[in-house]
Amino acid sequence: MSRPVGGMIQNLQEDITCSICLESFNNPVSIDCGHNFCQDCLFTHWNDSLHSQYRCPECRHLCHPERMKLDTRLKSLVEKIVQLPLLEEVNKKMPTTSLVLGQPVQLVGLDENGDLCLNAEALCSCLEQEEVKDTPICLISIVGEQRRGKSFLLNFFLRRLKNLAATDNSWMGQEDEPLTGFEWHPGINRITKGIWIWNQPFLVRSNNGKVALFLIDTEGSMDIERSKENSVKLSAFSMLLSSYQILNLSHMLKDTDLEYLEMFLYVAETVGHQYKLKPVQHLDLLVRDWLFPPTYGFQGGQNYLHDIIQKLEGQPNRHPRALQTLKSTNSRCYLMPFPGKELVMGTEGTIADMDEDFRECLKDYVSDIANSAGMRMKGNRDSMPLTGTQLAVKIKDLSDLMKKYQFGFSSPTQMAITFHNLNTQEVLQKKFTEFIKEQDRLSRPLLAGLQVTPASMTKRFQKKQQELLQECNDFLQGDKPCRTHSVSCLEKHLQHETKDFLELYTRRYKFHALKAGAAIGVGAVGFAGGVIGAGVAAALLAAEAIILSTGTAATFAIGTMAGAGTFALVGGGLGAGVGNHIGNAKIKEAKNVAEDDKETEEEEEENLSDERHLIS
Repeated sequence: MSRPVGGMIQNLQEDITCSICLESFNNPVSIDCGHNFCQDCLFTHWNDSLHSQYRCPECRHLCHPERMKLDTRLKSLVEKIVQLPLLEEVNKKMPTTSLVLGQPVQLVGLDENGDLCLNAEALCSCLEQEEVKDTPICLISIVGEQRRGKSFLLNFFLRRLKNLAATDNSWMGQEDEPLTGFEWHPGINRITKGIWIWNQPFLVRSNNGKVALFLIDTEGSMDIERSKENSVKLSAFSMLLSSYQILNLSHMLKDTDLEYLEMFLYVAETVGHQYKLKPVQHLDLLVRDWLFPPTYGFQGGQNYLHDIIQKLEGQPNRHPRALQTLKSTNSRCYLMPFPGKELVMGTEGTIADMDEDFRECLKDYVSDIANSAGMRMKGNRDSMPLTGTQLAVKIKDLSDLMKKYQFGFSSPTQMAITFHNLNTQEVLQKKFTEFIKEQDRLSRPLLAGLQVTPASMTKRFQKKQQELLQECNDFLQGDKPCRTHSVSCLEKHLQHETKDFLELYTRRYKFHALKAGAAIGVGAVGFAGGVIGAGVAAALLAAEAIILSTGTAATFAIGTMAGAGTFALVGGGLGAGVGNHIGNAKIKEAKNVAEDDKETEEEEEENLSDERHLIS
């Protein structure tokens, strides 16, 4: 009687289970007696043993550690079996599908309209799986020009992360072992489209516990098949995702690379600001096919990076964001030699086809990053580590925001114009902000605040706006539609800021007036000192302050009573006489206004509240 296929698969999975950790073999090794164990499990078992002899954990046979071998056939078999679905009936159609771990899945692509499209199912399966959702995340991402070996390099990261315990070169695989993992092949046609993630995490150690590490592959930039806008967005999105960013370069860092890096950083900075994410936490410039020996590696790379920074500092207005990032202590450079003609022309990606110097640099660079990955956790702007669930939420929000933003980068020249115009707007916005702060500071004291009416302040702001808009128009670059758009954006910003301030200023002005009128009775305000100041203040403020607070015909009756009551409290003498005279004039003025029609009333009310100074 035939057995169900699902049951056979389950038996196979039991046969590839390590008897120490009871999990599927991870880097299986074979020992003298023929039994297999995970390499790390066996090392731990023998190190914890109280006896000096090394025995098999299952049969207790005496073994020699130096004869332990990595079982590559079993390792390959394990990788294939763990990807098989555990189904009792493989032909039965399930209502939902589940992603198989241990393979690349597309995280971000483009929809039929050319907009960024997030694969929410893939995102959840990666960052919200049980062992990841509450764990800090490390994401290693590679961006750069197309067809320059990004996927090839990531597959060696996969090999290293699957063999972290290896202290020799065994993690690189057998000499003739084909390279697998992220899809790749030699040639001129692109392979990677969008952003891909290896959906199975690698759990690595850090000082604060375990960290879940993911690898991210991004399609090449500068692709003539992709619009500049989408190409930049994809790379910027990859930067925001990563905690360890590798910028993959060919031969040397060119001005075009810096232009693209500037665009990546600008988009990442603009979008990431709203969600408190740094555009770049750690950046490696990885220069492939370096043609200027003899120094490779980090030593030669740091010297090269220092030269680049010096040249850029001599041109301070050129690629400012790129310069700031390269100068960061979290940026490095690594020089890697040409891999060898046989490897480039071949299709298997075996280490046997590599030139020796390339093999050594590859081993050095990949091991360096893998060993430090636990310290490269993804964090927010406050450097607080993000868990899988927290990062998943931010990625969903970032995807929605990326769709809304249109940066219009049709060429590096257009990019430079856009940056220049945006920078011009930012400078003028800051000038206006300083102007507002100065007006706010000057009008805070009671007496100074009563010397400039809201109408006068409005005219002052209108004049300042015109000055800044003219200055903006003088400094802008590009064609007329581009300049008009920039001026319009600045004008909207200035008008919004003006509206907010004038509303605040008008409230403060009225409050100052009411406060002054209320304080007259106890002599808190005096313009010339003594009784004269109190009398004049009583007459002026008592009538007009309350008018400001109401703005209706009834206000004038209230102002009349308040004025009469106030200068009755001031006392006799010259001050009272002057106050009485001015007060009577104010009372008559109020009565005249109250008798006019509605239109005249509004005009007079505006005249009283906005045009006439309470204090000259």
